[in-house]
Amino acid sequence: MNSEKRMTELEEENRRLREENEKLLAIIDRMRMTINRLIGQYIKEN
Repeated sequence: MNSEKRMTELEEENRRLREENEKLLAIIDRMRMTINRLIGQYIKEN
């Protein structure tokens, strides 16, 4: 495999990993908001 082809494959993999990372960060943000809302409701009930 020549180095140019390998570089192209690595750049594509890097792009995919960055996109996946962004999706995961968005999921974590939504989970954080959900847990904060649940904690807020729990505190109000007690």
